[in-house]
Amino acid sequence: MTDVLELNDLELTLYRDGEARYRAPAVAIVREGEMLFGKEAVRLARIHPQQTNQQYLNRMNADPLPQPVRTAANHADLVYLHLKELAGEALGDTVLAVPGSMNADQLGILLGICQEAGLDVGGFVNAAVASVTSTPLPSRVTHIDLFLQHMQVSELAIDGEVRHERSFEVRDCGFNNLVDGWVNLIADRFVQETRFDPLHTAATEQQLYNQAYDWARSAHLSTEVGFQVTQGEQQRRVEVPRAQLEQKALQRVQRLIDALPDRHPLALTARAAGMPGLGDLLKQAGFEMTPLAADAVATGCGENMDLVRTAESGLRLVNRLPHTSSTVAYSPADVPVPTHLLKGHIARPLSAGILPFLHQDDAGIEVIPDAGVTLNAKPVQTGARLALGDVIGTPQGEFTAIRLES
Repeated sequence: MTDVLELNDLELTLYRDGEARYRAPAVAIVREGEMLFGKEAVRLARIHPQQTNQQYLNRMNADPLPQPVRTAANHADLVYLHLKELAGEALGDTVLAVPGSMNADQLGILLGICQEAGLDVGGFVNAAVASVTSTPLPSRVTHIDLFLQHMQVSELAIDGEVRHERSFEVRDCGFNNLVDGWVNLIADRFVQETRFDPLHTAATEQQLYNQAYDWARSAHLSTEVGFQVTQGEQQRRVEVPRAQLEQKALQRVQRLIDALPDRHPLALTARAAGMPGLGDLLKQAGFEMTPLAADAVATGCGENMDLVRTAESGLRLVNRLPHTSSTVAYSPADVPVPTHLLKGHIARPLSAGILPFLHQDDAGIEVIPDAGVTLNAKPVQTGARLALGDVIGTPQGEFTAIRLES
């Protein structure tokens, strides 16, 4: 029997027969004589901030911990100890589904740690590739996943198989960054309405953080979200409009939008799609999105286990798998498209052909690579779809894509 371990620090997940047997964030509290991992550590992170570690799975190196102890001196030690705890749930060998940004050196370190921890590694597979093998998607798609400290962007090509082309991280817009922003917003509401600052003491800050964390990881159906803190015998409560919480995420999410290479349609993991406001903000930016199932990686590995399990022929990272569903045409019919280009105070219709490197077809407007032309301050390497708000840089000045409606 081969298990699947999805390596994501927001929820390190071990699957067997498609079911999650272990799921926990890669968060650890390290104190002499005590080691806490996962949700238990999250619930105490604000009370023990100096002893809390939340980047060890991403770093996975010999850099020392802020407060090392005898049993854990560096990040690699914490990865080993966490995987050792998880290894008790594994049966037989385990395929590791890893982010596309991991390089060969990191995979080698990970393999050594797994072996020391008692995990029998049966293969490595690109998690983004495995997650879309049976989902109807266009021939090119940008895959987005959410981690604790960053978002992971992977560009995939699909034409009978799924191929990984490149991956990169967008820092400072991960789950923790978003939750920190919400905690600050909610704390401000407490100060305004109750004259009490819940961030003044670690205990009330932890209460607020736990509620913001739980809200971010659950369904977001109500238009008002209630938060309550207890200090001694006194309880205080505020209601925050969900729209304000979602809007608070805009500054962080904008980092992701600015980093996306073009307007290819997106495939969002369940972690990313479930973040409050993220989907709406991406849609407003002109992206078409397909949400993936929570067990998409496990399903993709299970259906292709003979390809992702490479232990017998030599461990290697699998970056391509068969695509068992048909590709679909990218049809941005529901996405508002630009109608004019604004230069200075003058708007000119795109149909006038004012820029020779713009090509219009049924799918929208494409910016063709041309000398001296940039899109959102980046050189145009391949054809890119023009979306609302895009800024085209030319030797003659800048043009902003806008939409005029009657």
